[in-house]
Amino acid sequence: MKAIVITRPGGPEVLQLEEVEDPQVGDDELLIGVHATSLNRADTFQRKGSYPPPKGASPYLGLECSGTVLSLGKNVSSWKIGDQVLLIGPFSLQFYYSLSL
Repeated sequence: MKAIVITRPGGPEVLQLEEVEDPQVGDDELLIGVHATSLNRADTFQRKGSYPPPKGASPYLGLECSGTVLSLGKNVSSWKIGDQVLLIGPFSLQFYYSLSL
């Protein structure tokens, strides 16, 4: 997949679009095909090197995003492939919300 990668702490010039490994879905996780994302204050601090991603969270910017569920972990039962979702915060099931679009 492609992701915006922070190559070193700094300003916007340190952001690069790169090919990275596809994420692996854990037992209690969802894989989302992201359709839209935004950058917030925490993302800016992360880019500057002053706010590391929370343990277990994605290293890529975009703490807020929306998209479609592509894959489910084996313990996930309240979502189905194709559901539209909105994520606010670190990647964790408790932060996924269904959208009615």
